Amino acid sequence: MGLRGRFIDFIESLIPPEEKSLNPMLHKTSFLRMALLVVLCMIGSAASFLYAYIDYLEEDIYVALLETMVGFLLGANPFIARKYKNMDFLATLSICSFGSIFIVAIFDELPEDKSSLIWLSVVPALIFIMKGKKGIYWSLIYLLIHFSFVLVSGKMNVNALMDTYLSYLIVSVIFYFYAWMSERYRETWESIARTDNLTGIMNRVAFEEILNKKVKEAKLYKKPISLIIFDVDNFKSINDTYGHLFGDRILKKVASLIEENIEEDHIFARWGGEEFILLLPDTDIEKAYTLAEKLRRRIHSYRFAENLNVTASFGIAELSKEEDIVKFVVRADNALYKAKRNGKNRVEIAH
Repeated sequence: MGLRGRFIDFIESLIPPEEKSLNPMLHKTSFLRMALLVVLCMIGSAASFLYAYIDYLEEDIYVALLETMVGFLLGANPFIARKYKNMDFLATLSICSFGSIFIVAIFDELPEDKSSLIWLSVVPALIFIMKGKKGIYWSLIYLLIHFSFVLVSGKMNVNALMDTYLSYLIVSVIFYFYAWMSERYRETWESIARTDNLTGIMNRVAFEEILNKKVKEAKLYKKPISLIIFDVDNFKSINDTYGHLFGDRILKKVASLIEENIEEDHIFARWGGEEFILLLPDTDIEKAYTLAEKLRRRIHSYRFAENLNVTASFGIAELSKEEDIVKFVVRADNALYKAKRNGKNRVEIAH
């Protein structure tokens, strides 16, 4: 494996579980953001060591010592993040490390050398890249902290400070709108990635993520959790008779009927084709059966078209103590097939 491959594997190992996604677009966004953070840490670490060496030659021992510490901290940041899988902590540590150098520079360089003021506008750019649009608060707070230290030091050059702070604010505004647009686009992509484009309900990928989480919680807190899988009976015949567009209308209406008759904490998704799935946290098999019967009757009683009533078959299962998620889903699916074999338009329990 080459250097590029090792770098890619390292970045992948840094991405926290909640940032990972089966959707390629979202995963690539998380990967690029983490890669940017790592590269910034590497550049910042190298620059800190370079300036530490320069300040050491100029006999600014304390400043050189601080810059050396910041260099080591920035270099270690990615490894700390990999251990704790915490991107936000990595970003916070990096911002504080960069910012501390410019605070110390107030006492070391001003008012004779104003180079630290020139570099100050880099701070809001880093903040917004690392923190997103909430970086506006970090940016303003850092500006107030910097100005407070300037006042304490008594080394104020009004014209230089006005120019610096004005450029700082302009950079902050520009990057705020950039971060705002980026987050809006990400929210849109996340919504697209998690939503079934026909029915508007959750899709299978999003459901499986929640299923894993809810099953772990149920086992941890020893609470019941049940699963309902159902599909529309004779759906191929409906498509052949009325056409696929009419079949799509039926699937959308079935999804709508289910949403109207379930609780807020129930997780409902399209499992595939004419098949749907419903996860019921804190629900035992008896309550799940009652709900499935209610939903079956609601679908059967609805008139989809003149002389057309649609039915659905249901399979339900309650998670047992020792089984994994795959067996849990398979048992509910087997109960669905049992309902099909036993005449359809019925609810069967997986024992």
